Amino acid sequence: MRLFSYTMLAVLFVAVQGLAGCSDSDTPDKDAVVDDRGDLPDQADPDVPDTADPDVPADPDVTQDDGESIDDADDACDQEDCLGDVADEDTATDQEDPFDVEVITTPGGLPRSLPFKLEREDDADPIPQEEIDSFTDAMVKFYKDVDYFKWAAETSAGVDAATGKPDYLIWWHDFVAVKEGNKVTFRASKADGGSHNNVEPTGIVLINALVAHLENPDDEGIRYIAEQYTKSFIALQKGMVYDENDEVDWLFARNIAPALAHQSHIPWAPEKEKWVEYDEWFTSYEGWNADRFLYENQPLWGPTWVTNKRSKDDLPYIYRVAAWLPYIIELTEDETLREVATEALALIIKGTKDIVDNEWIIRSKNAQGEIIIPKEIENPDAIPDLASLATYVALIPDSECDARLATALLAYGDTRDQDCETGQGSAFDLIAAAGHYFNYAIIDNFHQVAALLALTTGHNQVAYDLVRGLIIRGERYQDPNSEEPGWERAEWERDIALYLLRSAAVGLPLTVAEARKIQAFHLSTLSSYADYPRWDMWDPSVEDGTYSFRRNGFHPQAGPDVMRSEDIASLFEYCGSPFKNPAGAQFIDCDKLRDYNRD
Repeated sequence: MRLFSYTMLAVLFVAVQGLAGCSDSDTPDKDAVVDDRGDLPDQADPDVPDTADPDVPADPDVTQDDGESIDDADDACDQEDCLGDVADEDTATDQEDPFDVEVITTPGGLPRSLPFKLEREDDADPIPQEEIDSFTDAMVKFYKDVDYFKWAAETSAGVDAATGKPDYLIWWHDFVAVKEGNKVTFRASKADGGSHNNVEPTGIVLINALVAHLENPDDEGIRYIAEQYTKSFIALQKGMVYDENDEVDWLFARNIAPALAHQSHIPWAPEKEKWVEYDEWFTSYEGWNADRFLYENQPLWGPTWVTNKRSKDDLPYIYRVAAWLPYIIELTEDETLREVATEALALIIKGTKDIVDNEWIIRSKNAQGEIIIPKEIENPDAIPDLASLATYVALIPDSECDARLATALLAYGDTRDQDCETGQGSAFDLIAAAGHYFNYAIIDNFHQVAALLALTTGHNQVAYDLVRGLIIRGERYQDPNSEEPGWERAEWERDIALYLLRSAAVGLPLTVAEARKIQAFHLSTLSSYADYPRWDMWDPSVEDGTYSFRRNGFHPQAGPDVMRSEDIASLFEYCGSPFKNPAGAQFIDCDKLRDYNRD
């Protein structure tokens, strides 16, 4: 694979200005984005303050190498050399036969061990056991004191089973919590936006709950989140069914808001009065990234406000959930959870097949329930990049390869001729990251989930190459001289720590320095969380008032060295993953974490 010179990248950067649209969430200024993301206010709603430009600007400070000829073949360079020469393939030590390992499987044939050997040179001394124990004890204490998964459920909202309608919970953005004595109402907030990317935080916590459930099936909070959040994925597909005659139930909505103001019951704390209201979202609009409209005869929830045009942003979280659902279906002893997981996986697979079968376009529906291909408002003949996984292939053939590969593996169990090699090094990645910081999350998560799905579907050579690529990408990210645009961001190293942790769950062998980085950012997060006063919104110490989903409201504040409260759960997937690399540095006692809530 060859890469373009930086002059060529600059030319392409101008040509591909639209790829800032990869992110349809509200990204404020450089220092503000470290907190929980919201979503763009509804652009067509006159009652919403115009606080964000829907056209995300490109970064004016992208490093460019002026003076080179874009036609000069001598300017071409290997992918590792072009990006700082920090990720030579020798950093991933090849074995004579990396696949000469015994693979453990479930009775149904799902892999439960890494199907290859992959090591890295690391001369550092291992982390002492007493430091591992200290870190583990700190994390266990936090998860137990907060009762993390029950806390997540208590601060989520959806539809309660007592309504007689299908129940589910979502970790919302753009919500407020209104405290009135023992009553807390979780209310959609028009002033904050329309929560277009709620699948991201919901998916992150769900991934960890699914894996944790298999390790700790008796934990009530884990099981409840696993069931309720999985049901929300079903709701976001079935919720975009127009009426009883609409048979297309697999297209992804951004969100749904049933016209149901109701009390939501907390199974383990019935004394806590919790209500859910969506009425501030009961208005229609048309936006650059989504439209909202009413489905009066929605067959499952009755009158329901639907936000359409599911974008690529959240797909990797949906896919990562789907990668673990077969394990739940085979291994859980909870029949209800098995049924929910089976339904969700079938719908997700149908949805991904629709993307593959329609030339990598993420189709949607309009206000009349008709299937549509999203189009740009100012150019009705053009498909916006948020609705396609192949927008830039004509300019950059390997652009978004990981996204297409992951989609194909989930939809059909094969690659559909998507050869991504190591899954990194494309000119697209650098341009996208320079255009909008949030594109890092999209690119990285598609790379990781492509590796995970390659592992779960038995494409071991593909998985091996992709995990090698995760190493190369991670080393490049960590090098301040690599010219990665991320180094301009205050939260960059925090996000690298999360990248390393989530990559380690799919086979990346951590170095000692990387393991220490993961520990350090978790501990700095706990230090900040120690001062957060509202883990229990019903506690009498919490004053009456309205609390935002961010700004240290009903979720704790994130920051450059403080993880978002959904991200702090990511240790559970790592510890429960069968694909942890035994060659990686040890930094946590996973047995203790598994039993965190047991007396």
